[in-house]
Amino acid sequence: MRNWRLIRNSFVFYMSMFAMLVAAARAFKQPVYWAATLIFWWLYIAVRNAFVFAHPSRRFSFLRPDDAGFRSVSFKSRDGLKLSGRFIAGRNHATILLAHGLGTSSSDLAALARLLMQAGFGVFAIDLRAHGNSEGDTSTYGLREGDDVAGAVDYLLTRIDVHGDKIGAFGISLGAQAVLRGALKTDKIRALALDGLGPSTLSDHGGRPKSLIRGLNYPLNWAYYLVYQFMIGGRDKGVLEVIGDIAPRPTLLIASGERDIYFSRIFFQAAREPREILEFPDARHANGLVKNPEEYMRRLIGFFEKSLHVRDDE
Repeated sequence: MRNWRLIRNSFVFYMSMFAMLVAAARAFKQPVYWAATLIFWWLYIAVRNAFVFAHPSRRFSFLRPDDAGFRSVSFKSRDGLKLSGRFIAGRNHATILLAHGLGTSSSDLAALARLLMQAGFGVFAIDLRAHGNSEGDTSTYGLREGDDVAGAVDYLLTRIDVHGDKIGAFGISLGAQAVLRGALKTDKIRALALDGLGPSTLSDHGGRPKSLIRGLNYPLNWAYYLVYQFMIGGRDKGVLEVIGDIAPRPTLLIASGERDIYFSRIFFQAAREPREILEFPDARHANGLVKNPEEYMRRLIGFFEKSLHVRDDE
């Protein structure tokens, strides 16, 4: 049964909600049950967050009328899932693979794809598993999405209009995790731009809590990661454990907002040269392109041109 994990996780989610509501109902009659209500509420929040990340709502991809030149393609992830994407060849011999965020699809990267295309790059925007038009019902925050990105690179290497040594990858939020993990599976990704890269394990949070807010969040984060690993059926290494392994391939970390900047700086310290960081303090999570499109694209295009030696061909 292909969707057994979704059925099991849905059962866990609704049972946690039911337990919280039962405890709350008892608490109105016997106040002593308010302590149990708080415990079940805490557990429910962890289960709910894990369930939303493991089984996001699906937004299907489609080609817009102004997406002239892009063509829909199908390819296989390295673990056998049938995935979907859209591709267009470029003028400068370099191709950028794009990976979207949680609950979105390749269609949501259409504006970025067009800007990269106008700069001369080929673009391959993919739908990660359990998203868009791709197969799958469980999103694993990079654990298995790395196989999606590696499979996309395998597909690009079969095309005569793609230079195999000039492939870069851009990922946003979930897509940033997928690109990072995919680059560990194939050295054909020559440069990585990671926007909104967040923690994937408790160890990514920067050690023991040093503030009251982090201290209060610590047990909730611990429970969330524990439940999430159960729901997706596995545990990957944390970002801090693997980001240094990308070198000597260039990495650009992009962070928008206080939380993203906090984690981006931690990851930047763990990364090895060549590395760059771009921050947008006044923007929301993964929203730097909307807040400051000129600076965003100037840095992004310049990073890929330099890293993929685009101007060396001119």
